[in-house]
Amino acid sequence: MMASFNALLYLSGPTNGDVDIKSYDELDELGERTNSASLVYECFMGRMSNHFWMREYIDVVKLSEKYSEKLPSSQQKRSLQGLRVFFEGIAYLSLARDTKQAKWRILGEKAVIMMAQSELMSKWNFENKYKLLQAELHYLNGDFETAEVAYKASIKSADDHKFIHEEALAYELHGMFCVENHWVDKGSKQLHLALEKYKQWGAMKKANELQLFIDL
Repeated sequence: MMASFNALLYLSGPTNGDVDIKSYDELDELGERTNSASLVYECFMGRMSNHFWMREYIDVVKLSEKYSEKLPSSQQKRSLQGLRVFFEGIAYLSLARDTKQAKWRILGEKAVIMMAQSELMSKWNFENKYKLLQAELHYLNGDFETAEVAYKASIKSADDHKFIHEEALAYELHGMFCVENHWVDKGSKQLHLALEKYKQWGAMKKANELQLFIDL
């Protein structure tokens, strides 16, 4: 739980200094010393979450590669494993668009398939994530019309299921998609909706980062 709290504090921005918590390095050391695979994995996911929400996608995949051997899937909680697949999938598909490297496409497509399996087990938890991964894959494939439908479906699902942070993310990625394809007015509207959702979530550090992008 402490590792998850670290991630939330990171996204919320500077505190008044009254909160005293252990760093990820300290928690990692504690996990290794006590042979607690769950604590080590939660620290890994906390770090990944920080990189993911700030769009530091290359750091997401580097972290994943570093921890893959240390944290076999048999030791991972199903809910956190699904979130890991989601974070990695978004990162892979974005990197595939940016770099044109086939390895990222292959890993991204694999993540979409894995998320489809998770969605079958729990539509409530994973439908919006699956739709967003689909949208990003359609974007990568140049199928803009189908991507547009999938972005909107992800936004609706996240709203229906009260995942305000992932609704914000879907608005953000839809906005990026629009801006990058020269639908600037529509993209600006989606990005401002994302900004408001991030603020409602309390992620002021993320909101500030997005505001800087909007102001460019």
